[in-house]
Amino acid sequence: MLLLDTSFLIELESEVSARVLGAAKRFLAAKPLESVAVSIISLGEFAEGFEDKNDVEAFLSRFRVISLSRSIAYKAAAMQASLSQRLGENDAWIAATALTYDADLIGREKAFARVPRLRYKTF
Repeated sequence: MLLLDTSFLIELESEVSARVLGAAKRFLAAKPLESVAVSIISLGEFAEGFEDKNDVEAFLSRFRVISLSRSIAYKAAAMQASLSQRLGENDAWIAATALTYDADLIGREKAFARVPRLRYKTF
């Protein structure tokens, strides 16, 4: 499974709006058989750039949205406690979601590289 970070969603939406084939579109096109999801946290961050939630829902309708759970909460707590430099809270929730679901996290956030066992990939 691929879990798309907010940075990926923002770039993908820019490419879709501009009708250009950029890095985000190429990345997804190269992974046609992968299941793709976003964290509910990324949904919230992404929605900040929109006035109408229906536009957000329409754009994200192609992806599974993963809500928070106890498993994710405990994973986030353990992860933050183990890091010498904590992640920002939203990044911690997103990273913990990827770890819980054994997903590759896709984006452009350098802080994720500090998380052991997290499969973080840039595009």
